[in-house]
Amino acid sequence: MYGRQFVQKFPVHSRLRLEAVTVGTSGVVDDNSTVMFDGNSSGSLEVFNSFVSMAPVMKKGYGSLGGVTLEKSKLDLSQTSKIFTPQTADDGDEGGFFRRRTVFQEVFDRKIVEAVMQEWYRTMSDLPAGLLQAFEMGLISSAQMVRYLSINARPTVARFVSRALPQTVSRAFIGRMIADPAFLHKMFFEQATTICCSAWWELNHRRDRIKQEWDLALMNVLTVSLCNAAIVWSLAPCRSYGTTFQFNLQNALQKLPNNIFERSYPLREFDMQKRIHSFFYKAAELCMVGMAAGAANGALSNLISSKKEGRSSVVVPSVSTSSLSYGAFLGLSGNLRYQILYGLERALHDRFDVLGVVIFTSAALRMLNIQIGDVTRLAWLGLDVDPMFKSDGMVKGYSRPSQDTQKSDSKWFITKKAIVSGLFGGKPENKDKIQEESTISKAPRTRKVKRKVTATY
Repeated sequence: MYGRQFVQKFPVHSRLRLEAVTVGTSGVVDDNSTVMFDGNSSGSLEVFNSFVSMAPVMKKGYGSLGGVTLEKSKLDLSQTSKIFTPQTADDGDEGGFFRRRTVFQEVFDRKIVEAVMQEWYRTMSDLPAGLLQAFEMGLISSAQMVRYLSINARPTVARFVSRALPQTVSRAFIGRMIADPAFLHKMFFEQATTICCSAWWELNHRRDRIKQEWDLALMNVLTVSLCNAAIVWSLAPCRSYGTTFQFNLQNALQKLPNNIFERSYPLREFDMQKRIHSFFYKAAELCMVGMAAGAANGALSNLISSKKEGRSSVVVPSVSTSSLSYGAFLGLSGNLRYQILYGLERALHDRFDVLGVVIFTSAALRMLNIQIGDVTRLAWLGLDVDPMFKSDGMVKGYSRPSQDTQKSDSKWFITKKAIVSGLFGGKPENKDKIQEESTISKAPRTRKVKRKVTATY
């Protein structure tokens, strides 16, 4: 029996006598079985007590002669569970909208990048040549791979634009999207704001002549839009890998950052010297672009203006003035303003955790930047309303009738005294007297000079 097998494991002593009720295999209680334990054997006593607690007992009220009814212990299925609430970006308990952001470093582990590609159902064969080479060299982080796959793995506007552009420009566009996923939105916002501001200025200053001078206004708006696109494209942060050129100067220029606040990344470590060189290089590059755009705008504007009858309502600058002004607008003013703008956007991105605060502040700064730039452009170009069309009174003054017409119409001259007397019921003055006053010519008066003569004795 189970009880007898347990009893045989312990030595029998005479100091402590305990009676244990054991149940045989047949279910009959054996009252004659006794177990003797030594009182000093505490370990054996604990084992025995545990055994007794595990042994089945007879249920009260259901006993019968020659048999027992066993009571099973109830199964306890209750479990303690803890609920964990993960913190999300919407939780504003700590810091509110202006809470500080925790910046995590990019992970360049190849296994993690491969896991990201597997989640997007992509393999290494789906990557372009330049990105594949960077991936094999360990220069692509998991965040950069996610940004690239979000552009090319599904139909988006960014993928449509990248496939519509030439191959070289498409690589540069994808590099800018990897460095800044909001690059395309910023470009559209800049273009919309620039076109609206420039068009509003043209409508406000040309007024009624906008129908005759719409081509001149359109030329100015397109030139400003082109200059804005050039400066935003040139100074935007970019990621480029594995591109080599024939000349050493091109390779050296490629290693410079697009702006002085751009982040460093593998194979592109930007020290202070490279950042300073980048500032002056971008100034020279944008100055050349501005001079070319200004020269084209000046030449076309003068050509269009020469074919029109009369003078233009807005001053048309010469070719040299337009070229130099647009060159200074991009190379000096634009370069400095957008360098500071990209630095402020990087500081906002690193400081604030709420994305809405960053987007709103960035949009406000860009609108203010465009307004300041438009003022400087107009000042350097000297664009203003032509004096012939500043006001209606001045237009009438320049188109007043000749002297012969005035002499012939002088007999219709009515004095103020006659008008007042006619309005208030007074007696009108003599007609001959009125004509006499109108025909009297003002003879030149001789100036009399009195001299003081001192008598000499």
